[in-house]
Amino acid sequence: MMNSAKTATGKAKKGEVSVRLDSGNVKACFPRPYFPGEPHQVKRGTGISNIEGWEDKARLLKRRLQLEVEEGKLTNPDGTFNENRFREILVEQKLRPSLKVLENPTTSDGQLPPKPELSILEVWDMYCEYRKQGLRESNYESKWQGAYKNFLESAIEATKSQDAIKIRNWLIENRNSKDVKDLLSNLSKGYQSGMKNKLLSHNPFEGMAEEITSKGARRKNQNEVDTEGDDDAFNELKAYTWDEAQAILNFTKTIYPYWFNFLKFKFLTGVRTGEAVGLMWCDIEWNRERVLIRRTYDRETKKFYPLKNDKTYKGEEVRKFPMPKDGELWNLLKSTPQRESNEIVFKPRHGKIINSIGFFNVWKGRKATESTAPTRGIIPSLIEQGKLTQYLPPYNTRHTFITHAVFDLGIDEKIVSKWCGHKVEVSNKHYQDVAIFAERINPEVPQQQSKIDLLEQQLAEQKELINRLMENRDI
Repeated sequence: MMNSAKTATGKAKKGEVSVRLDSGNVKACFPRPYFPGEPHQVKRGTGISNIEGWEDKARLLKRRLQLEVEEGKLTNPDGTFNENRFREILVEQKLRPSLKVLENPTTSDGQLPPKPELSILEVWDMYCEYRKQGLRESNYESKWQGAYKNFLESAIEATKSQDAIKIRNWLIENRNSKDVKDLLSNLSKGYQSGMKNKLLSHNPFEGMAEEITSKGARRKNQNEVDTEGDDDAFNELKAYTWDEAQAILNFTKTIYPYWFNFLKFKFLTGVRTGEAVGLMWCDIEWNRERVLIRRTYDRETKKFYPLKNDKTYKGEEVRKFPMPKDGELWNLLKSTPQRESNEIVFKPRHGKIINSIGFFNVWKGRKATESTAPTRGIIPSLIEQGKLTQYLPPYNTRHTFITHAVFDLGIDEKIVSKWCGHKVEVSNKHYQDVAIFAERINPEVPQQQSKIDLLEQQLAEQKELINRLMENRDI
């Protein structure tokens, strides 16, 4: 019988190693007590592809890691995680290639071998570890070890190869070009780093990022959580009509009522999902009839972060969204059970914070698993009923609000950009005017005149009035 590791008190350490899906990747997750020198729970990629049959490999690896961790082989003397031993285990389990440098890295004709000694995912993980310290935790987990790694895994699985050109072509065809360019640029740097350390013989991705100039992906995977930015925020093709938005809300209220307020808030404000999840009651200023958007919640790190400071509107980190009294947004928040000021507004049925993946599964549906029943999904159901014509990710509730406000209600796009916090060309001269005027516009009613034009007209009238008063005083 295997003996468990003991603590100083003689008690067995609690918790077991798990090898499970985490943000779409198969990761090994280790109990905290074994690694007192680590600031956070240790989670590491395993090299197991998320394809049919991965569970069998995961079970074998779990048993091996449990033995290693209980024998103390994965804990360094200072209490930190032994990365080298973990990598050795993956190599032994044939989940990762050997990292040993070839004694004679040349062929019989004296040339370097054309094939790298590491897989693409191995190079990516190696480079991610190198860059980890210089990246914000949420960015590292959600983009580098989340979206970008998923891109690579999907491309490798689809092409059934490690060929750099095939991988690049698939990514350009199926993913957003801006993300692909960034991914290939960093992947090339990873190969360069490997060459410097004599782990690789050449860089098959060299120069590929610079070749990408086109925008957009023609066939985005609908089963993937959308990771695009706001470059196409005013694109009506990526938004539902307001009538379609109402159909989505009506269906949600009937079938998934516990998601209704959360979803309607996203449609009425255009906020990002993390911003809606992070909304607290202290952010609602009833007396000033506005909602403050000042934080976002990251599901990977399970932490709140301030809004990104991208220098938009002089780097403002708090957005002010109008909430006219007795309007739709006002009444929606009034109908939501109110709690303490430091509590979040939209609480799920179970747990303290909304799981955006759970919402995504309700939005698009999911297949049955051993532990969960299948979900039909809001959007597939409405498409089947003929009430919608296309699938769009949950992120596009933002596009829907923006295009509705600009094209249906006639609100100036600079005002809408101010509310939603994405870049638009606004000169410093007009910044203050836009900032002040944005809080006076009702986001729920049509506007008869360009608000910037109206503001300029009002300023001109005030200037004329001042001139007349000055003239009368001189008389």
